Amino acid sequence: MKLFERVNANYQNLNENDLYIWQIISKNQKDCVHVSIEELAKRCNVSRTTILRFAKKIGCKGYSEFKVLLAQELVKEQEHADRQQQVFQAYANYTGYLKTVNFKPIVDAIAKARNLYVFSTGNVQSSVAKELKRSFLNVKKLFFHIDDHMDKDAFLQVLQPTDLVLIITYSGETIRMLEFARQLKINNIPMISISVNKDNSLTHIAEHCLFVEPVNVDNPCGARYESLVNYYILIDYLLMCYMQMKEGECQ
Repeated sequence: MKLFERVNANYQNLNENDLYIWQIISKNQKDCVHVSIEELAKRCNVSRTTILRFAKKIGCKGYSEFKVLLAQELVKEQEHADRQQQVFQAYANYTGYLKTVNFKPIVDAIAKARNLYVFSTGNVQSSVAKELKRSFLNVKKLFFHIDDHMDKDAFLQVLQPTDLVLIITYSGETIRMLEFARQLKINNIPMISISVNKDNSLTHIAEHCLFVEPVNVDNPCGARYESLVNYYILIDYLLMCYMQMKEGECQ
């Protein structure tokens, strides 16, 4: 049980001195974890016995156990802060990367295409494809979604060189996706790829390539968590570039 949970559970047994001690400790955890019981008593203007009595009231055997629990909470808080900082820094790094990409030929291709299609290879990629479709409706561009399980041969019969296919994949190495991409290439149908790996089989087929940097985070409850936010940052950035291009046309 965490310290604040112990305090809450035993709140009715705590007097004003106890609550004041806890207030001092909770506001100065980093300092208090290193001080002796005598030093803490001095800071709280109470006796050593009062500090010890407080520790026992919240279920600790003594002051030593209290300090161990306090130190453990600090470690957990630091891990939590480090995890957040890692994620935010990864978002910032990816945004910085996007600023170095020349989106003009990509948004030009989207603007000139007679029909737009987005092909996805998995559940995550399908979710991203749906968000792409939803986002570009704001600029009156409709992407038809081709799921990996659909009959791709039927689409190949209607796709024309004046159309554009955007392929969202993780590795860029999925066999069925590559077969579809190669057939698009044979039929002179332009492609944009979005993948994680910067050097994969799809990048050697598609005319335009965009990359996503996934953010992997340690998960104390199980397997590592992979944040998908960068996918959506990419879509938003692509949409903003398209809007900027259209704004230039209107001026």
